[in-house]
Amino acid sequence: MPWVLPVITGLMNVMQIVAFVQFIEEEAIQSAALGAFLAIRQRNYHAAWKAINLLEQELIPHLEQINTHIGWACPYSMGCFSDFALASRMNLEIYKELCTAGSKR
Repeated sequence: MPWVLPVITGLMNVMQIVAFVQFIEEEAIQSAALGAFLAIRQRNYHAAWKAINLLEQELIPHLEQINTHIGWACPYSMGCFSDFALASRMNLEIYKELCTAGSKR
């Protein structure tokens, strides 16, 4: 039974790595979302659309892929980051509406 502790330690290491990868992807999403927010506040809709497209086409799908493919290895963070991706998609819809309304003024 001396193998149990190393196996548990290995599993914990894998869980920490998965959570760290999810966290870094979350930070990228937050950075781009902040860029979109600041661009919208300055009425620079061209810049806002750049950030929106990056979020929609790359960053949020990356987090969703991470959760789908390896998130199961870290069940305590999988749900949290799934919710974060959902909230980020809602944020995108709001930003799109703001950009569309703002560019019509």
